[in-house]
Amino acid sequence: MLRVEREDRVRTTYSEHFLVVVVYEGAFDGWYRGGVRTHVAGAIKLKEPGEIHRDLRVHAPFTIQGACFSHEMVAAAAAALGLRGPVCFRASGFGPDARATRLAFAMHAALLRPEVPELERATLVAETLGEILGEGLQSGAARGGERSQRAVRLARAFLHDALADKITLDDLATHAGLDKFHLVRAFRAEVGLPPYEYLTQARVSKARELLQRGALVADAAQAVGFYDESQLHRHFRRIVGITPGRFSRSFAGPARRSQHRPIGLPPTTPRSPHERTDSR
Repeated sequence: MLRVEREDRVRTTYSEHFLVVVVYEGAFDGWYRGGVRTHVAGAIKLKEPGEIHRDLRVHAPFTIQGACFSHEMVAAAAAALGLRGPVCFRASGFGPDARATRLAFAMHAALLRPEVPELERATLVAETLGEILGEGLQSGAARGGERSQRAVRLARAFLHDALADKITLDDLATHAGLDKFHLVRAFRAEVGLPPYEYLTQARVSKARELLQRGALVADAAQAVGFYDESQLHRHFRRIVGITPGRFSRSFAGPARRSQHRPIGLPPTTPRSPHERTDSR
């Protein structure tokens, strides 16, 4: 990972790795592969090993962040996608509205946050590289027929069976019998969500069930595999619309009230000093 903050000078740089760079703010013109491209906030630029990038003009101080990938990793992604020929990025960048750009920004955010599960980080890396490398591929290729559909079914079953475990994308792909680059594309195509978000939905659903049965929020978070109570709180509120604590209280309220005297009535009728206490 690399980051440049509020840069206002032109520079010439050399890349030793495949590089996916997100532009957080500012704008600048850059020369790359014999052409000039304007990079703006919300876009991404791509670089390959051994390539030169030369800044020509800074329109506004820019902040960028780059994620470096080895040739071996990018080659594995290209091979999994069935791409032939030299391993390369087909484009030099993508604009703010491109799917590759949205994935790249999400990937960068996940890579920087230590609490993000490995499954989420690895999925976003695989999806980002797959989208960048596979630009122009037919959308139907993500499904891949019966084999991919079977792999998605196996992956979903594995996620449910290992709900409370730390799941890696490599483990998931091995269990599904499909390489991880194809799996994440097929999974999103079939389910509408990436594997890590599907797992989060399943965990929140199970946590709801546990809270309805009277479990404490902290115990429910641990039982379904969340990092801590705050992680459950964040996802539960995003998906359900209320906090887990409020959900638990609203569900358990009537049962709890039934175990107490009605409001406004005395706890018991006082006994007379002369009242018998035996059953005779």
